[in-house]
Amino acid sequence: AAPAPEPAPQEAPAPPLATSPQGATEMASGSGGEGSAARPAAAAAPSGGPQGGVDGVRYDPPPSATMHYASFVNGVQNPDGLIRWEQDGSRYRLAVETRVLWFRFAFQSGGAMAVQGLLPERYEERRRNKTETSRFDAAAGTAVFASGTQAPFPPGAQDRFSVFLQLVGLVRGNPQRYATPGVTEAFLVADTRDVEPMQVQYVGEDEIDTGNGVIRAKHFVRLQRRANDRRRVELWLAQSLGWMPVRLRQTEPDGTQIDLVYRGREGQ
Repeated sequence: AAPAPEPAPQEAPAPPLATSPQGATEMASGSGGEGSAARPAAAAAPSGGPQGGVDGVRYDPPPSATMHYASFVNGVQNPDGLIRWEQDGSRYRLAVETRVLWFRFAFQSGGAMAVQGLLPERYEERRRNKTETSRFDAAAGTAVFASGTQAPFPPGAQDRFSVFLQLVGLVRGNPQRYATPGVTEAFLVADTRDVEPMQVQYVGEDEIDTGNGVIRAKHFVRLQRRANDRRRVELWLAQSLGWMPVRLRQTEPDGTQIDLVYRGREGQ
């Protein structure tokens, strides 16, 4: 592809999956079938295998992995990004790093693991030279943001990156649940400012060309959060990667596309 023209200095668009929740809600969060209400997670620690649920909802945490991704902005390659996921069956840590143009973004989520999924306790965003942190208190059911403001945060709610590893675990726990397009999972998601509901829908299977081969994957789309929500977030989960993402893509309201495509994992 031809090199991109020199961009004018401006704030870079958010990297893939870094959505901006607005508007607090008290809706419960967790997993829901198509059109169903979300369910809160239980407090017992998982054994590491698929966990029992209701209505086909099961959570199986993926094993620890560090995965590297080729990064593109409007088709022009940028420095690689990575997802580092660590878990020991009772606690987890997730780190996501990427660069968009000359801006570096780093996100971290950490917390406990329950029978039906992740229980975030701390979420951090680093954008250029600015760091913001949110803390979550499951016992009190509150999220405390960098500004000092609070919002309801019931057990089972997620932060903006743990939510996608929560989805990975749900797909691992019962892949057949996602055999038919239209299945939708409902979550409650926090960032560093607020909490809002989010729905992710399975829309079908695609073949993703990684440059090192074609990988078949299940395609998920975050549904519009409100009528004027023009940011599109997409996630492709591949069985051959243990249902970890093979591709992540965010399309900004102005049409800018930010794409992460699986390149490989450490140790392979």
